[in-house]
Amino acid sequence: MGEYEGRDKAGRILRIYDRLIAGDVVNKVKAADEFGVNPRSIQRDIDEIREYLSDRAASGGGISDVRYDRKERGFKLTKSEGDFLGNAEMFAVIKTILDSRSLSKKEATAICEKLLKRCLPYSDRNIMRELIGNELFNYVEPRHHKDLADVIWKLGNCIHNCQILKLKYKKTNGEITAALVKPLGIMCSEYYFYLIAYVGDADIKHTGYPTVYRVDRIEGFEDTGKHFHIPYKDRFEEGEFRKRIPFMFTGKLMKKSFVYKGPDIDAVLDRLPTAKATRREDGSWDVTVEVYGELGLEMWMRSQGEYVGFIND
Repeated sequence: MGEYEGRDKAGRILRIYDRLIAGDVVNKVKAADEFGVNPRSIQRDIDEIREYLSDRAASGGGISDVRYDRKERGFKLTKSEGDFLGNAEMFAVIKTILDSRSLSKKEATAICEKLLKRCLPYSDRNIMRELIGNELFNYVEPRHHKDLADVIWKLGNCIHNCQILKLKYKKTNGEITAALVKPLGIMCSEYYFYLIAYVGDADIKHTGYPTVYRVDRIEGFEDTGKHFHIPYKDRFEEGEFRKRIPFMFTGKLMKKSFVYKGPDIDAVLDRLPTAKATRREDGSWDVTVEVYGELGLEMWMRSQGEYVGFIND
């Protein structure tokens, strides 16, 4: 008799359902032996899962069904294309995770594996593993080597609840500072996660000019038990802020102009989302961009060498 002999029917159905959701193939005879029941009982379990999925689809919860696959000699969950990530979408998501290099290798590996098991049919997982295997094996994590997923989620909850936090932060020179902050958003840019927050009453004195903290340098934070409120008209909009802080350097909001002489203006417009470009007769481009602070922009411009002609203050 199987390991699960004596377990209740509901528990057995849930385990079968979990396997189907994960993309596994459920062989009726093997499942019957494992759970210590008759194959007819497994068939009835499958029928009940089908009925549940049918009811769920009728109530707008997505369309899926359990069907027998003769080739694999077992039952599989068939999913509607619109409700789940397809292979192409999954590949794009995993590539984005790996190319961002913002997670530790441990977290990146765990997340990719969970995505494979939960979103891809069993038959397609090995193909995906072959496609990403070398990149995952040679994945270079950030030098801080920290697992940040839990920290980011906790900060996200503090943002949602408008909690004022006491933040301990380690500067690049090693100095530990403390501040009361009003967390506004989380961003990811060029290998790092960032917390966007107002320090003290900066939101009152300098609306729209928050501070940027690298999450891996946050040594700790605690809830003060106090909450903050920012009027709707002054609310923080991550999308708009991101456009104006492509290098994660803060400062006053300003406009800068320069001439671009490089081969591909799209590379500039993608790097600087607020940039506006006008073509000159000689083929170069007049570019005007709106950013917070000038240090990050100037560092990028210097990196472009002869492609950038000049800048107007």
